[in-house]
Amino acid sequence: MELSVPKVQDEITEEDLSYVLKSPWKFSTYEWKLYNIHNEKTAFDTLMEQFESCRKDGFSKIFRTPDNLPLLILMAVKTSATKLHCYLVASKHMEEQSQALKVTFEMRKILEEQSHNYRGCTLVVYSQSKETNKQMSWLRFLGLKYKPEGNVGDSKYFEYESRVKA
Repeated sequence: MELSVPKVQDEITEEDLSYVLKSPWKFSTYEWKLYNIHNEKTAFDTLMEQFESCRKDGFSKIFRTPDNLPLLILMAVKTSATKLHCYLVASKHMEEQSQALKVTFEMRKILEEQSHNYRGCTLVVYSQSKETNKQMSWLRFLGLKYKPEGNVGDSKYFEYESRVKA
């Protein structure tokens, strides 16, 4: 049986963001505090704000299922001359047909490609999880390094440094 590769696109809509937040992956549920219905609007507003910012200075990608449903949204916003802040939110479809593994390989490629566009920059990720070991393994596999000195509360701090020097 051949597994289909998720489609990666640049065009993200409000409907895509809403869908992912209403049908979250188990890791996104905790990360974005979606177990509380009142946090859904806050998460949506935050993501919309960051999406608008990344259109001005940053990048965004959406991964879609073979049925064209939103799978994962990746956004990075340039916050200074040398830093981009990354936002990830994924839908429940990450659990289906090894989608998480396929998305991971695609994300590694995207981060490598974007490091050429943002020479000398560091991509910053703050992440929370009930399953810290799985979270840390996944982010490391993407190429991010855990930097405990940057932790804020329950959020773990990770960095992806551009392999292309300025």
